[in-house]
Amino acid sequence: MKRKSIRFAINELAVLPLICLGLLILVVSIPVIYGAIGSETEDGLKNLSHALLEKCNVWENGDYSLENGVMCKGGVPLGEDYYIVDSVKDVSGIDATIFWGDTRMLTTVRTENGERVVGTKASEKVVHKVLEDGEDYFSESVLVNDVSYYGYYTPIRNSDDSVVGMVFVGKSRERVVNAIFHVVFRVLIVAMVVTAVTLLVSLQYAGWMINSLSKTREFLGNAAQGRLECQIDGELIERPDEIGDMARSAQALQKSMLKLIGTDPLTGLYNRRNCTEALNHAMREYCENGKTYMVVIGDIDDFKHLNDTYGHPAGDQVLRELSEIFRSYMRKKGVAARWGGEEFLFIYNEEQGALQELEHMMEKIRGTQICYKEQKINVTMTFGAAVCEEGDTTDSLIKRADDRLYFGKANGKNQIVSE
Repeated sequence: MKRKSIRFAINELAVLPLICLGLLILVVSIPVIYGAIGSETEDGLKNLSHALLEKCNVWENGDYSLENGVMCKGGVPLGEDYYIVDSVKDVSGIDATIFWGDTRMLTTVRTENGERVVGTKASEKVVHKVLEDGEDYFSESVLVNDVSYYGYYTPIRNSDDSVVGMVFVGKSRERVVNAIFHVVFRVLIVAMVVTAVTLLVSLQYAGWMINSLSKTREFLGNAAQGRLECQIDGELIERPDEIGDMARSAQALQKSMLKLIGTDPLTGLYNRRNCTEALNHAMREYCENGKTYMVVIGDIDDFKHLNDTYGHPAGDQVLRELSEIFRSYMRKKGVAARWGGEEFLFIYNEEQGALQELEHMMEKIRGTQICYKEQKINVTMTFGAAVCEEGDTTDSLIKRADDRLYFGKANGKNQIVSE
């Protein structure tokens, strides 16, 4: 009887803390998951909204205007065939709209009959925040065509800084809620499985745990306080911690909810996929209208040495600060994108003056000290530049720029090679 009593006490101590801890983790994780996915959704929509605005801004030089009921940029219709918004929907699955004032001009949102909901108006709250105050605006409940969206609005400005319209990207609230439900459901399933496995292990080894009562008490005490990384000798030493597995699984599931958009999450620049679209657009303009442009590939010199010396967080800081320089110097001149790792690609819309602009940007980089903790880091870059010529394809143009980049890297670095 005494032996059974001890076994019962040990089983009770193993079961109750695990059940209570599992319930506590579920109760805490649900609002955390909801908040994290909501925050990730807002960040993703913000990046996508600014990417769409940047796409509009580089569409054509000049101000925005409304001509014969058509929204134009520099006198050129702004995606009259809806390409500019449809490309966002095709890449990300997220609806996009371009407004002139408070009126929808280009949109991917459709009625049940498949018609685009153009000509409809934005809400008064959106008009006040975006058009009147000139601020970005995010809402978890934007009603468009009787459908509730998580939506992000960004003002469209002309060169005189006047707000003439706005861009909108939105994910249906049903999709976000379903995503949250699926994550919570998976966390629930993982929690149930992990708890069951832990209970089975505890019950299975109850016999030999009696012979090591002090170790068992220590384990149960740690388990009661949530420190389940503790180990019990023998086979338990070789097993992973179940609650730790659950936490990692939940974290992995949360990370998997970040949608693939059109911008690089670290730098905020175009990612390779959107950059490829911009390259193809520039090539079409060249083939149809003879509009020459220049492609530049730049690489941070000795970036591996920088990471080895200061650490990868310092390398990330360098990438972020250089990207701010790229964004500033490429504004209204073309596109800057993270091509891969420490390599960046630039598309200058106009060939004339592009090399001089690139030299100015390189001088700015040379003169910039990047502060990380107590360190001051100086960086340089090497660039390979190529102007689109007759007979070029996008691949041949990129290869020519890439070859010149590698020539510059092999012959001293910290330079621009254009021939």
